[in-house]
Amino acid sequence: MTFDFMKIILILAAAQGFLLTVLIFQKYRRLFANRFLASIMFFYSIIIIQLLLTDLEFDRKYPHLMLIPIGLPLLMGPLHYLYARSLIHSLTKIKKKEWLHALPFLIYELSLIPDYFTPIQELAAAMQKIYIEGLPLKYIIFNWFILIQIMTYLILTILIIKRFSRAIKNVFSTIEKIKLDWLRNVTYMGIFVVTIFLIENIFLLAGINLSHFFNLTSVLFAIFIYIMGYMGLLKSEIFAEPAIAKSISELPELAYQNRIATNGTHPKYEKSGLSPEKAKKYLSDLLQLMEQEKPYTDSELTLSQLADILSITPHNLSEILNTQLNQNFFDFINQYRVEEAKKGLADPGKQHFTVLAIGFEAGFNSKTAFNTIFKKYTNMTPSEYRHNSVMNIK
Repeated sequence: MTFDFMKIILILAAAQGFLLTVLIFQKYRRLFANRFLASIMFFYSIIIIQLLLTDLEFDRKYPHLMLIPIGLPLLMGPLHYLYARSLIHSLTKIKKKEWLHALPFLIYELSLIPDYFTPIQELAAAMQKIYIEGLPLKYIIFNWFILIQIMTYLILTILIIKRFSRAIKNVFSTIEKIKLDWLRNVTYMGIFVVTIFLIENIFLLAGINLSHFFNLTSVLFAIFIYIMGYMGLLKSEIFAEPAIAKSISELPELAYQNRIATNGTHPKYEKSGLSPEKAKKYLSDLLQLMEQEKPYTDSELTLSQLADILSITPHNLSEILNTQLNQNFFDFINQYRVEEAKKGLADPGKQHFTVLAIGFEAGFNSKTAFNTIFKKYTNMTPSEYRHNSVMNIK
């Protein structure tokens, strides 16, 4: 029994996964989505331990024990999807229909019941036969089903993240911390790992064992555990903040914003109860507030907060922005921030301020957001704009 480099990686990954599981349940469980994250870490660790023990030939001594984790990969795709969905929709409990995602796992586990009653020598011999003759048809079908299932859930995760990234612009003025780029990238990594698993399966069908029964895939999944676990802990806690959760909870109601009909009308607003006269009055109040009070300088400003200041509903404020100005909330607020920053950058009395300080003063909360949004509206970086302003003054 030797411990090569790959086995060491698997041991470290499994230990890390278990450590993250305990850490999440002890310190980060207030965010409901983290319970899915902890489950992902725990089950991935069990799968890695099973791969390691198989490589160490434990299946010859304890074949019945090695049957237990075989079906766990059927849970990984659904858990990944439910983790993303619970972040996006601020879920606080599992709905009954969501338990259906575990149905393939339950069906497969039930199909294994006869194997648990198979004599140990016979079961061990069957497992050993796999190393000699290759995977039997039922395991090949099982692997392909896992591939299709996980890939489907990962693609669904990408799609809901993309919809979320568009929708949050209807209720948030600053989106860097909540736009879930990190989870999208981790999901793409998952798709890459599954693709490697697919390639290994194809070669195995052709009689070519690329990495001694998926060792390469095992190592990649080990790396995946490190990245997903720590990124989840570092990036997802902001979703537990009440103000963020409240604004996100409005997304299902407002997700249709920006989907303007081809004839220029807004059918979703036909029964809103907001008359044209009221809409114009609210718009006038809004523009006056923006000029006089400058609420956009609050980097965490949300649609709900601005609606509260105006004493109107978030739905009506969104309707005004969409129908009267043809803008979402994010663009509306950041346009004001850009104009405020332009004034600061061109002001001779603020030349001793750094460019970033002026951006923060205008309501931006990061250098990246400031540069990206400013360039979108001016085709120049803030530094270039300041330079040109100074040269014009001279």
